[in-house]
Amino acid sequence: MVRIIPPEKPAADALKAFLVTNLSAAQLDEFKRTFEKGAKVNLNPLLHLKIIKAPKDYLNAPHAYIRTHETETGNTDPVVVIDGNLVEKNAVWYVSGFADENDIEAGFAESEDVLMRALIRTEALAISHVYWQEGNPPMGEELEALDFGLVPLRLDSVQSEPVGAEDEGDELWSADEIEVIAEVGEYEMTTDYDIRSNMSPIPDEVVRLLPSVARRENLISDWTWGDNVSRDTTPDGCSDSHVKGSVRMSARYDPSVPRARYQWPEGSL
Repeated sequence: MVRIIPPEKPAADALKAFLVTNLSAAQLDEFKRTFEKGAKVNLNPLLHLKIIKAPKDYLNAPHAYIRTHETETGNTDPVVVIDGNLVEKNAVWYVSGFADENDIEAGFAESEDVLMRALIRTEALAISHVYWQEGNPPMGEELEALDFGLVPLRLDSVQSEPVGAEDEGDELWSADEIEVIAEVGEYEMTTDYDIRSNMSPIPDEVVRLLPSVARRENLISDWTWGDNVSRDTTPDGCSDSHVKGSVRMSARYDPSVPRARYQWPEGSL
C-alpha cells in the first residue's frame, strides 16, 4: 500500500483581511480562488486569511489608522486591506507595520512615521508573506526593484504597480511534489540511460510508481530518484517499519481529480 508522507512544515499564519469596498459574489469568489491557488491550500497552506467586512471607521481611513488601531487592540500581525485595486489590478494591500531602525538603515523608509506596506497581486500574497516575515528578501527590497524612486518609502509615496507576476491561470499547486513510500510490486525501476540522462547528477537507476498504482492513488509519478527505506518516523514521533524492498520517492497529485474543498477560517466571508 502506497503511503503518502505529510509535508513537514510549520502551521501557516492566519491574517485578517479587511474588505473596504463592495464586491459582487462572483468577484469575492474569484479573489478566494486566486488566493487559494497562490497559498497552495490543497497541498499545505502557506497562509490563511479571515476576510472581514471592515468596521465603519476603517472604510475611508488611511492604512496607518487601521494599522494603529489593530495594534492597539492586540493584533500585531500584518493585515490585508481589500479595496478597489482588487477589481482594477487583481491586487490587495499588505500592511505590515511602521518602519523601524533597520528599515531606515537599509534605505527602505525615510522615517519611523512611514508605514511599511505593499500593493501585491493576490496570487503572490501568501508566498510573499512567508518571505517577508523571514526577511528573505525583505519587503523594501522587492519594492525597490519594482519601481525606481519608490524606495525609501515616504509619507507621500505612491505605488503604481503591484508586486508579483500576473496570474497565469494554471492550477500550479499540482506541480508541488510530495513524498510517498511504495512497496515491492507498486513501483518499477530502470537503468535506461535515455531516461536517466535527463537528471543531474545522473543516477545509476530511477524509479516511479506503476501507472496503475499512481492512478489508483490519484497521483502522477514520473521517473525520479528513489531511496530504500526500512524504518521511518511518523508525524507523531513514533517509529514505523516498512516491508522489505520499500522505496521512498517523489510524486504529484493529479490535478484532474477533485480534492477536498478548502475550509476558510471560521467567521470569514
